[in-house]
Amino acid sequence: MNLQEIIQTQIAPNLGLSPKDLILTPRRALEFQSNNLFDLRTGDLHFIVKEYLKASELESAPLHEYRALQLLSPLDVAPQPVFYDPAVGPVVVYEYLPGQMWDRKPPSDLSGMIDIWLRIQGLPIDWPSHGSDRPLSEVEDGIRQEVSVYHDWAVRNYPPGERAAEICLKLLDKHHSAFEECASLPVMPCFCRSDPRFANVIQRPDGRLGLVDWEDSGLRDPAREVADLITHPNQEDLLDWEEWQRAIDPYCRARKTLDSWFERRLHLYMAIFPLWWMSIIINRGGSQLEKLPARSVNGLPVNDRLRRYLTRAVAWPEMNFASNLEKLIDLRFFPA
Repeated sequence: MNLQEIIQTQIAPNLGLSPKDLILTPRRALEFQSNNLFDLRTGDLHFIVKEYLKASELESAPLHEYRALQLLSPLDVAPQPVFYDPAVGPVVVYEYLPGQMWDRKPPSDLSGMIDIWLRIQGLPIDWPSHGSDRPLSEVEDGIRQEVSVYHDWAVRNYPPGERAAEICLKLLDKHHSAFEECASLPVMPCFCRSDPRFANVIQRPDGRLGLVDWEDSGLRDPAREVADLITHPNQEDLLDWEEWQRAIDPYCRARKTLDSWFERRLHLYMAIFPLWWMSIIINRGGSQLEKLPARSVNGLPVNDRLRRYLTRAVAWPEMNFASNLEKLIDLRFFPA
């Protein structure tokens, strides 16, 4: 059955709705989106239908999202769950959460989001967040493999990119100890949002915030969560280092009282995440390198975005990398 048939024959009767009165409309996909979203309306009711597409996550992603929404329901910080049945298919239905998406707008105040993080961190769950059980040694090997593929492509197709690839490979050697140390430190995982991009933050009409897209949520190292927030391509360029420090300080202070190694792991992750994001962007699509990545990545030209990540990794252990950007201004990964 296609999605329309599933809604009419399975979901509508379960919700007590008349199939003939339902209006299903696709929503515009955002960059990096790995699912299909639809508006489902009938009368004054407005739902979101989420159809999961990744073959490797058709069982886990909808189940984890629905369980998370159920757990969060009393807190009113996420959409209210409406329907999920694994026998029907990889589809979750939840109430529409009205408001304005942050996306690429620098927020005037991050405290509302941090407050939600603090409220959910102690909720009882028993599943890992997406990808959090992958060993850091495997992550490091994956980054090196992606950069090596890009290096070989640049040698054949875009010689200026060879210099960028060689810098990346040298940085992997330099930061190998950061991967090793981070993997060796004790971790106190907690319920984390995961995928903490601003595009998943909704400014509601009454001023409160709501967070959407919980399929990746689960137990995660909170230090990794903070590093992911700061370096995510959706927003890493929207705030300077001082603004990020002020924003995350309440969360970091709370975690340090529970986890004496939190601060050190966060520092190490700030060396790892720029390399990880860089490897994803340069080889997005894997074998499709010949077609080149998108001309822009979350609003910035691809070369500018990659230079920012490379500069972060070069500057580490210093966190404020802004003064170093000019030193790599002529570096190119792809033709302009």
